[in-house]
Amino acid sequence: MLRAVVLAEERRWLLLAAVFAATLFFGFGVQAAGSLYLRWTESPIVTHYRTTLSYTSALLGDAFLIPLVNVFVTSQLWEWRRRPRLREIVAAACGGALLTVSVHLYQAANDLLNWTMLAPYRWTPLGYVHAMFMFTELSFVLFFWGQVGLVAREQPRAIFSRRILFVVLCSLVFLRLLLGDYGYFA
Repeated sequence: MLRAVVLAEERRWLLLAAVFAATLFFGFGVQAAGSLYLRWTESPIVTHYRTTLSYTSALLGDAFLIPLVNVFVTSQLWEWRRRPRLREIVAAACGGALLTVSVHLYQAANDLLNWTMLAPYRWTPLGYVHAMFMFTELSFVLFFWGQVGLVAREQPRAIFSRRILFVVLCSLVFLRLLLGDYGYFA
């Protein structure tokens, strides 16, 4: 563990590349591979429902914007080097869980069917994988915004950062793409 910290100190780009790669793999790669497999096996799921590779928010957001957000978040947290308390982590995880469950219940209640949910309240295995990624991502982002709030209280000028601006911009573009994919913007 100590070697990893020393390596990250010496080569911060390696840590950030690992964050980007892990987010890309778990946020997009697994779902895209599932989509390709279903197409390859000519599953009826692919002919009846939209898959990851048909969503702009997945192609641009999950594959680029979200990994980029995580790089900026990690970089900013590294810069601050603030030791979080357990309650800060638990609060972010609870918030992430609440948001994830809320979004999935909204999806089911409004019949927003796709290849992760073939019928209301019935998710596929890849639907559960996506839900776990969504929980993790939302918890991480909520943790970050909690840290921004705490740092702002301790050192108000420390939150004026290009990284935070990029997190906001990437998040807004992703949200716009996501809502567009579900028909909320024409």
